[in-house]
Amino acid sequence: MYPGLTASRAGGALRVLAGLSAAALLAVTACSASSTSDSDGGASKTLTVATVVSPQTLDPAKAVQNNAWLEQLAYEPLIVRRSDGSLAPGLATSWEYHGEGNTTFVLHLRTKVQFSDGTALTAQNVVDHLTYVVASAGQMASFLAGDTFTATDATTVTITSKSANPNFPEIFTQDYNIGGVISSTGLKSPSALGTQTAGAGPYMIDTAQTVAGDHYTYLPNPHYYDPPQVHWAKVVIRVITSPQSVLNAVRTGQADVAVGDPSTVTAARQAGLTVAAAPLLWSGVVLADRGGTMAPALADVRVRQALNYATDRAAIAGALFAGVGQPTNQITVPGGYGYDPALDKTYPYDTAKARSLLTEAGYPQGFTLRMVTPEYQQLNLMAQALKQQWKQVGVNLEITDYANSNQYTSDAFGGKFPAFMTAFGQLPIWMEGPSLLLPSAAFNPLHHADPALQNLYDQAARATGPDRDALDRQVEAYVTDQAWFVPVVTTSLPYYARKTVTGVRTSAKAPLLELYEIRTAG
Repeated sequence: MYPGLTASRAGGALRVLAGLSAAALLAVTACSASSTSDSDGGASKTLTVATVVSPQTLDPAKAVQNNAWLEQLAYEPLIVRRSDGSLAPGLATSWEYHGEGNTTFVLHLRTKVQFSDGTALTAQNVVDHLTYVVASAGQMASFLAGDTFTATDATTVTITSKSANPNFPEIFTQDYNIGGVISSTGLKSPSALGTQTAGAGPYMIDTAQTVAGDHYTYLPNPHYYDPPQVHWAKVVIRVITSPQSVLNAVRTGQADVAVGDPSTVTAARQAGLTVAAAPLLWSGVVLADRGGTMAPALADVRVRQALNYATDRAAIAGALFAGVGQPTNQITVPGGYGYDPALDKTYPYDTAKARSLLTEAGYPQGFTLRMVTPEYQQLNLMAQALKQQWKQVGVNLEITDYANSNQYTSDAFGGKFPAFMTAFGQLPIWMEGPSLLLPSAAFNPLHHADPALQNLYDQAARATGPDRDALDRQVEAYVTDQAWFVPVVTTSLPYYARKTVTGVRTSAKAPLLELYEIRTAG
């Protein structure tokens, strides 16, 4: 599902949200009846959720992000991401950067915290956990590769990075798994972490009521430091793969909350379900061969810009993503990191302009471009629409369509095609760079380097506050102007919920639903 083809410092970010259908990101549903209507007061109800992706492991150091729910129930993160995008204390009560340049980050830990196995949280425990994360080489390990972790005192952890990292606070939230600290006892038996939990979160897995690949049952952690925040007597996560089954499960009361799918949003609203959605993915074309190795025409920025002008984004959004998508010219989402609404006016649909640019670049008759696409998130259908549109300006798009996602991943990220379709989830710019833009990024398989972009990126990594926001926008503007991509549409990940629960909220900076905030209604 997630291509793992880069060893760069933040290379794991490419796997965070890219390459999955909406339903496959974090779908939730159930097969058996939910018991949210049964209550004897307090934490006495069952919340039924699920995932369409069966987890290979419950180890937060090794688990992929689309299984984050299974980790966040049992592993309290150092920093909590709220549904409005804000950051709140978790196992760390406060945190800050020291000095300039975003290279030294300090965490101040909560006292009197116990893990579900009864052991205590200490600074050395956090250091050992982070060391284990890096050694495990999981999806997110590259975010911390090369860093030094030090227990400054019993409740203080100092992280020192060789290069600027402005996103330590985000990395240590539940969104990226590795912020969920493993107990010292759990670290002594890492093989057991695949099927058991050893965290300080509000719940812990009950292996007696769990069948791997089918359902996962969580019960309250008796040692949790904040008992009033344990709102459920049981949380059951089940695995179901069909989008229609997801909708049916919520509609009939078999599930309380579910991640939906573009194909069922209208029906969910008609059924009276709560629908929450925030922009999450941009979908479109990666023009990978910017050096012109396989497709000489792509080395000319005018050609890349011509392809953008030749794209009727509104028509594609309306035909393939009605109600859940909108046209875009940029590789971020509305309200997301580096987003600038003015950039969405960069490439209005203009075939005359496209033909003029192609003529200026020496391709008055157009050219042939090979492209590979997978068959998820409707990318193959988008590719066919682009083939028809680009034909109008003389570009012959030769499409290789793979139903096998592994074959697509191998060819696209192996540099075998000059262009490929993708769906990519928004990320902070520092994470986006080594995943999508920089020479070592998997989404840059031909390792194209651009000194001007690198300079902007490095400046943004060292900056803080409004200065960083402005530089982030400059990074996005530069990439848009250079037309490294043909972004077509941004889409939301819809969540469905019954009226029996509340707290089903998402936002631009927190598009993934947080289980922490779900409560029983009334």
